[in-house]
Amino acid sequence: MSTKVKNIIKVLAFNVIETITIFMIGLALKIAWNNIIGLMLIFFLTRCICGDAKHYKKAYKCFIWSTLTFTSVYVLTDLHIVINILMTIFTAFIVTGKADISDLFQWSGNKSKYDALIDFISLSPNHPIVLSHEEYWRNNYPIRCEIFRLFFRERKTYEEIMEIKDLPDSKLIQSECKLIYNILEQPLGLPPVN
Repeated sequence: MSTKVKNIIKVLAFNVIETITIFMIGLALKIAWNNIIGLMLIFFLTRCICGDAKHYKKAYKCFIWSTLTFTSVYVLTDLHIVINILMTIFTAFIVTGKADISDLFQWSGNKSKYDALIDFISLSPNHPIVLSHEEYWRNNYPIRCEIFRLFFRERKTYEEIMEIKDLPDSKLIQSECKLIYNILEQPLGLPPVN
């Protein structure tokens, strides 16, 4: 059996076990089975419609957060059904990652020594100097291009990039961010980093 088929079977088995567990938690909390199925469908449909659902690399993290999320949704079933449905939709939207506070407002609360470049790229995402460097990195240094995209364009944190790229620590990310800034500092007239 190929590795791809084994992986599909493993993922499918995990999802079935997780779904059964979430269903059983609902029954244990004395929620009617039709309400459990309805809330699960609303949750999953909302995630599918919103797209870009967050996923964990570790199965146990997924299992823990999924069961905690549904337990909190089930606890709300004593509320009016409309409120419960709205809270289920809101919860599903939150877990897509599109409701991060840094995406809703301009200020994220975090200061970075690379803010000058981050701000420049947000104001001029298609600046020819930026695009030419990005194209060069895409062809010659793909990891640098990925880190540039994730950190400077999408404003991901080191921790988020570590999880996305499955890196053990942030050393590579830090060194690439520093190098990227140093490369673009002079051509873009950015202030030097301390």
